[in-house]
Amino acid sequence: MPATMMISCPSCSTRYDLPAQRLAADGTVIKCASCGYSWLESRAIEITSVNPQQLPAVIEHDYEPDHEVRRLVEANREAQEAFAAQRARRNRRMAGWSALAACAALPLLVALAMPEQVVAMAPASVTAYQTIGWNVNIYGLDFRKVEMQHMIVDGTRVLAVKGEIANVSDDDRKIPWIRFALRSDSNDEVYNWTLDAGARPLKSGEITNFVTRVASPPETAKNLEIRFAHAHEIGSNAAP
Repeated sequence: MPATMMISCPSCSTRYDLPAQRLAADGTVIKCASCGYSWLESRAIEITSVNPQQLPAVIEHDYEPDHEVRRLVEANREAQEAFAAQRARRNRRMAGWSALAACAALPLLVALAMPEQVVAMAPASVTAYQTIGWNVNIYGLDFRKVEMQHMIVDGTRVLAVKGEIANVSDDDRKIPWIRFALRSDSNDEVYNWTLDAGARPLKSGEITNFVTRVASPPETAKNLEIRFAHAHEIGSNAAP
């Protein structure tokens, strides 16, 4: 018995039974006898069940990469290893330079951070500090309220110098000998003398007074310089 297909009009849904062989594989134009609508109807595709055992087996072969692909992969690996090694060498050089710079800068940092301790260990370094205009107080003592007074005593000119010495450190401090120098308008030293304050050590924050007098100071003396004396200056007074 010839196979038939049931089709329906897309416009009015009228159904028709047609022999399947009347429909071409690529479609046949059908005209509805009820509404006159025409459309293209295709033959249904027959699906045949196939036993899986009848399908051809897939034959697997060992895959060998192409020689050029292997070469490119190997070249890329070598380039990455070379780059990593170069970066490691650069990092080691940078670390070495950083360590060298730190070692070179360390003495300077110490000199700037602890000038008093540096001068205490190396007294000659005070000259370097003075060269850059840095007055290093290695004694922990400050001169304050220094005054000069000119007077006549029994017909003789007398210069009196008085002031205070304050302990600005955190420890007890012994007062060294004090050196006084008179200078002219041209800043030439015209006279100097030293004084032993003779006071007991000052506690932190404590203040003591000093007074010293010079008879017949040079006429050219205009300015006073006062500081703590160096060892070779103690007890040596220049004649006016």
